[in-house]
Amino acid sequence: MQILKKEESELPVGAISIKNLSKSFRKASSKQKTYSSLKSELLGGRKSRETSKMQVLKDVNLEIKPGQAVALIGTNGSGKSSLLKIIAGIYKADTGSVEKNGKVSALIELGAGFHPDFSGRENIYLAGIMYGLTRKEIDALFEEIVEYAELENFIDDPIKTYSSGMYMRLGFSVAIHTNPDILLVDEVLAVGDAAFVSKCRDSVGNFIHSGKTLVLVSHDLDAVSRWCKTAVWLERGVVKEIGESKSVINSYLSFIDRKREEQLEKENKKKQRWINIKEGQDYDLRFSENNRWGNGLVELSEIRLKGEDGKYRWVFDPDESIEVEVDYEVKEEIDDLVFGVGITRPDGLDVFGANTEIDEIDLVKGREKILPQKGTYKVKFERIGLVDGAYYLDIAAHRKDGMPYDYQHLLHKFSVRGERKCSGVYAAKVEWDVGDLK
Repeated sequence: MQILKKEESELPVGAISIKNLSKSFRKASSKQKTYSSLKSELLGGRKSRETSKMQVLKDVNLEIKPGQAVALIGTNGSGKSSLLKIIAGIYKADTGSVEKNGKVSALIELGAGFHPDFSGRENIYLAGIMYGLTRKEIDALFEEIVEYAELENFIDDPIKTYSSGMYMRLGFSVAIHTNPDILLVDEVLAVGDAAFVSKCRDSVGNFIHSGKTLVLVSHDLDAVSRWCKTAVWLERGVVKEIGESKSVINSYLSFIDRKREEQLEKENKKKQRWINIKEGQDYDLRFSENNRWGNGLVELSEIRLKGEDGKYRWVFDPDESIEVEVDYEVKEEIDDLVFGVGITRPDGLDVFGANTEIDEIDLVKGREKILPQKGTYKVKFERIGLVDGAYYLDIAAHRKDGMPYDYQHLLHKFSVRGERKCSGVYAAKVEWDVGDLK
């Protein structure tokens, strides 16, 4: 890793300047050649390799001032880690430039820079030298590094015997104790135990408050908000937005919601098409799939979810009202009918369930028979009130004795996303009164 000294750059110590940066990787794929001879077929034909280029970063411009804490956010494959590795000097850009001034410590991949056959002790010295420290400086820091990493009993073992958490502890301890001007961190804290991650967070906080520069790649948006005043949103290698973290995160989450909406709509429509291809089968065979059952005398053909803005969608805020619309068709005369709706978590937990019988709604209304007909039943949730996560909406048409006409379980998926984080299933509205603290 190149260590820049102040006199080697016009930038102030701790600054990073990225201009018109682009990066592509070669992508190789194998293609099976065909042969006409029996011998070649039996032995297996050779594979030819075709190469193409995959662009991971395109015309990136970014100026990071000394003392800034900047987060790189985006979906998987958006180019965040590649950009961090270019800043660190691990990758080279195809075009454009990266300039930085100061000592850089990078915690990018578990075990990066470590030799698996060396002991923890030997790797501390190896990493220290890579970071530009002298042996005397490493000697002075050694005990503190080992103690911080909580590896006193393992420091002379080969690190190939370390767990992922031990790798992370050693790598972070070395990186933070080399007193860098610029610290690059890529998601590795996710593998640590809760106690050590808490200690790492304190160290990162102290690092930022000391006026040093942090560049963080993370999917933990709470950590981004806590540590970084500035965020850079990358999508498919292109900078979509740079600015104050909360504003950029909101833009990013709106984008994620739209993608999730499209994915859920496609997934649910595919399932509904699958459901509707059952036309023409006998009633007793129609609904015999694992997640759908019933005799088919009443068929539930389509389900729609509407937000309080009147739009049909599949992603909702916990505090908004939701209306469920279910199209049905009564195929033959029946003398008993109950409509139902339920919410189930993907792990099978029943979150909510209700039907017209429970709520004392008589669908027969004193008539002897319900005639064949088509219609829509609707159920309105005044406040959905669920914590962040994915859920399934179950729908049903059945007799009062429980015999199903059409029961659809774990087929219609929707999501809830809100800014407030809480545990459990139900996002209750609460008010706090902590009294007068002295």
